[in-house]
Amino acid sequence: MRVRSPQDLVGGIALILLSLLAFSQIGDLKFGTASRMGPGYFPTVLAGLTGLMGVIIAGRSLVLDGPALDQLHWRQALPILGAILAFGLAIRPLGLVIASALLFGIAAFASSDTKWRELLVVSAALILFAVGLFVLALGLPFPLWPRF
Repeated sequence: MRVRSPQDLVGGIALILLSLLAFSQIGDLKFGTASRMGPGYFPTVLAGLTGLMGVIIAGRSLVLDGPALDQLHWRQALPILGAILAFGLAIRPLGLVIASALLFGIAAFASSDTKWRELLVVSAALILFAVGLFVLALGLPFPLWPRF
């Protein structure tokens, strides 16, 4: 078969690889049942759905016409990837608040028309939302601030 949408093929393969990476990291977490979910339940279901979407998107690339591969825009991609990496490395030593601020600050460099005042307001709102959801509502043991 001929690939009719290279962009969808690459996207589908990327989702499949992301799914496989997630499955490899789930490890020995207990799955549980739908009524008594274990710590591995949601990550396993999410990884499975991500892989399924990847298969569907990659399969569509063989049937439906779509766009060719576009040039990768490194100026936008690198700050986003760097922001995610910085967040992952900073969350434990620096806490959720500072790691989130780093995430938004670094990601802002992906756009040349970033308005810094708006970035501060949106970042503050999203940090408050993250603290409220993950720490207060769900009770996840994220440190909020650095521990010295």
